Amino acid sequence: MAVRAMALKEEGTHPPSEGILARFAKVRSIRSLSDLEKVKEERPDIVLMDLRMPHFDGKEVMEVLRESQRVPMLVLFDASVEPTTLLKQLNSLGTLKAPRRSRSPNLSQVVRLLGISQEALGRMLNVSARTAHRWLKGTRPRRTRDLDRLLEIVALMEQTLPGDDAVRGYLYHDNPTLQSEKPIDLLIRGEFDRVTADLQAVQEGVYV
Repeated sequence: MAVRAMALKEEGTHPPSEGILARFAKVRSIRSLSDLEKVKEERPDIVLMDLRMPHFDGKEVMEVLRESQRVPMLVLFDASVEPTTLLKQLNSLGTLKAPRRSRSPNLSQVVRLLGISQEALGRMLNVSARTAHRWLKGTRPRRTRDLDRLLEIVALMEQTLPGDDAVRGYLYHDNPTLQSEKPIDLLIRGEFDRVTADLQAVQEGVYV
């Protein structure tokens, strides 16, 4: 059975997009929140919606559509939006899922997965290379905020990407949504939030 996709846009905005969207979805222009009741009656399988509309609050639109059924939402956004800003906007819509925590901190597996040295691991975790070496040799690591955040990112990558090769491909290639920086460089600098936001956007099916 074909998937019934519906694209919502505010009436009078982005006229050229209607022809593009109509190729794979039924386009509905909305003038008021009451128009969403008609959308609900059609019971679409998936709804595409702009994250930022001039006169409508995205959270309110989603709440109305989800009153009767849990409709999957694909949110579209401007490529110029910083991932950290996008993360806050998506969190406000209630769309993001919290990543599962790793069962136990096996740093040797983390290092192999990320393809990093113990020196790089030390910089990520804000500890000395000597401390990182001891942890990798079996000394139980001291649980810190940086360690917990790194483990959460690793768990998120494993959930989002199809395998180890895909993880390393993601980490070591310039990423246009991260201002053409490599995610691995951001992690080494301790910029965990930017990488987390980018991965959660991918996981949620948010595309440019």
